[in-house]
Amino acid sequence: MESLTGTRRKIYYYLMKQRGPVPLRRIQRELDLSSPSLALYHLKKLEENGLVKETEEGYIVAKIVLEDYIRVKKFPYTKISLLRFLLCRLYNFALGNQLHKSLLSDSFLLNSYSHSC
Repeated sequence: MESLTGTRRKIYYYLMKQRGPVPLRRIQRELDLSSPSLALYHLKKLEENGLVKETEEGYIVAKIVLEDYIRVKKFPYTKISLLRFLLCRLYNFALGNQLHKSLLSDSFLLNSYSHSC
């Protein structure tokens, strides 16, 4: 397999970030490629390597080969963004549990009542 560099890498990343098939002309326009035939040339090379697949609606990523990406429900995420999301959720869960415990404690209820009078 050829290395994923230059225009092919640009097309591959672009397709990875899309939620569905992308038509050839849209790829050409969005990536500012000089012609649809240039986009098609690179798409065919990606297809030969099994990285991209053509459907009736356009092109999609067939295989994720970049090590820093994980696919969740057919959508690619960087590993670091997924890890950040999970850590934030865990932190918020732990913080929420701590707040819940302090709200239920007698000292919090007594302090709240005495300040409101």
